[in-house]
Amino acid sequence: MTVLSEIVRNVLVIVLIASFLELMLPEGTLRPFVRFAIGLFILIAVLSPLAGILFSDRSINIEWWDMKINPAQQEQILQQGEKINAQIWHLDQETLADKVAGQIGAVALLVPGVEDVEAHVVLDESGSVESVQLLVRSQAVSVDEEAGRVGIFREAESVSFEEQEAIRNKLSAIIKNLYGFEHTAIEIEFQGG
Repeated sequence: MTVLSEIVRNVLVIVLIASFLELMLPEGTLRPFVRFAIGLFILIAVLSPLAGILFSDRSINIEWWDMKINPAQQEQILQQGEKINAQIWHLDQETLADKVAGQIGAVALLVPGVEDVEAHVVLDESGSVESVQLLVRSQAVSVDEEAGRVGIFREAESVSFEEQEAIRNKLSAIIKNLYGFEHTAIEIEFQGG
């Protein structure tokens, strides 16, 4: 009789908590998952006392949280974990550097006079951008292009030193302002000149 009263008491408490949770839940896709979890709690509340009666002669102890590891194994596990963490960090750093370099290259292509850009980003140990190198292939900008007209089939003109400096200053200012690279070294080289 005590088992039955324990089951009823547990189920009543769970049903009260469940009804309170359902009142607080918004309408949507989360509601079925909460109902499923509550159903599992009710199932455990019913089966737990019954399992105690049926298997009273057996001792079922699962103590994974109290697992003992000798210090040599623990040190080896920690070293392997740190090695895996370093590998993951390195891969993430490479991916981040590639993505930032791609973004900077795309932004640099928007500057008038820039035909093509190869960007390379170097990150420090903390993941901050340490330096940016840009290899720029420039094209001369004519007055027609600045006015919005495109010159078709014109010969490639060399870019003067003054134009290169103007492009370099624009690129540097845009990248520093857009990405907040106040103390980051930005190196801009021109291909073929």
